[in-house]
Amino acid sequence: MARVNTLLFLVVVAFAVVALIDCLATERSRLRSFPRGAWAVLILLCPIFGAVAWFRAGRAPRSVTVAAPVRPAGPEDDPDFVRRMAESLRNS
Repeated sequence: MARVNTLLFLVVVAFAVVALIDCLATERSRLRSFPRGAWAVLILLCPIFGAVAWFRAGRAPRSVTVAAPVRPAGPEDDPDFVRRMAESLRNS
């Protein structure tokens, strides 16, 4: 039983350490809900709940902040180009 308790303790500590490092390394623009210091205190005081809360609600996904504009790959992918070509063919 002592081995199981030790293993669970190490898993909780590792999870909290990973969450804390991720919290401290996350860019300020991706923080949500609370400032970085509040998240760090929450993770340290409540390792399981704080780490889960950080990963679920503390940071914005990368795809939200790094949104590249979608551009057509070629002329046939551009709806305006296709529309203009269809109009020019109809008018000729």
